[in-house]
Amino acid sequence: MKKTNKKTAFLAATMIAVMLLGGCGKKDEETTAAVTEEAAINVSPVATMEGSAEDIQVISKEGYILSDLTGEWIEDKYENQRPFCIMVNNISEAMPQAGLSQAAITYEILVEGGITRFLCVFDKYDDIEKLGPIRSARVPYVQLSKMYDGFFAHYGWSPTAQEMIESDSEVLSLNGLSLGETMYYRDPGRSAPHDVFTNSDLIAAGIESKGYSLEHDDSYVPMFSFNYKDKPLVKGDPKPGNQVITAYSDTRVPRFVYDENDGLYHRLQFYDPQIDANTGEGLAYKNVLILMVEYTSDETGYYRFVSWDKDMLFYYFTDGQYIVGNCRYEDGVNKLYYPDETELKLNPGQTFVTVFDYTMPASIIIE
Repeated sequence: MKKTNKKTAFLAATMIAVMLLGGCGKKDEETTAAVTEEAAINVSPVATMEGSAEDIQVISKEGYILSDLTGEWIEDKYENQRPFCIMVNNISEAMPQAGLSQAAITYEILVEGGITRFLCVFDKYDDIEKLGPIRSARVPYVQLSKMYDGFFAHYGWSPTAQEMIESDSEVLSLNGLSLGETMYYRDPGRSAPHDVFTNSDLIAAGIESKGYSLEHDDSYVPMFSFNYKDKPLVKGDPKPGNQVITAYSDTRVPRFVYDENDGLYHRLQFYDPQIDANTGEGLAYKNVLILMVEYTSDETGYYRFVSWDKDMLFYYFTDGQYIVGNCRYEDGVNKLYYPDETELKLNPGQTFVTVFDYTMPASIIIE
């Protein structure tokens, strides 16, 4: 399945606009004709096709496109550009991390020892001052980078991740063990192994040195769909969701707290706001997703895997509300559905995805 062609999107949007506006007399027919004529000059992909005429985006924003990762306007120079995915450390010794507030999507996934690491996914990565600290690859993160058809930055790997990366040419690996100073540097103010960072110039150098194409493969399928504008939840029996705690363990209890003043969920970790070292400001997200996955382990019982291809429940939080829906693996990505099986569209903005053990529903606390 390929991305929607702009011309196709325009024709679909125009047809629906005509149907919605038609049958209302000569004046409305003239209005419809004017809309159609203007749309023929400037067209853009349709962000959403459900609902009334106000949901249909026909006219483009000159010089911009809608991001596949946030649903927000970004410069059209990023059109069809592969995202940048990177392993980031997430233990107390690694904090504060740098550059996380610029990620379009951030995943938190369990690794060995009950700790978590992040996979940060960027739609724009040419203005990053400092990003990290960067750690070694694990299998679930490798799989996610493939789902996004993205570059995968890591410094080292587990044995199972190494086997997967070396045997799969579709994994666009940017490994610090081979790229070294071409793409990474060590911060003398940090202690090893929590001292490896990168930035935009180094990222570009690393990609160039590997000879990877910056453009998506033809088979690329976007992970999420987005509303054109912010909408309150009305389907799926929405309930109040001003705070959610995802207690991985007794000591690891990150939480998200909704602030109605900015409409974002602010993340706390180890009982304090989680800060981006580049800005000194806390991490905050428009959307919070909790995927209830099946975790398994290798024969040693040490390294963890995620069953991405199995149906799962999810919690979706936005604008102080939440719903529970169904996630299915389709066309190589995870798609989200309301209980009535219509596709869920996220609100435009940054998204945090907590990948949580489905056997621990009682450890998700919603207030």
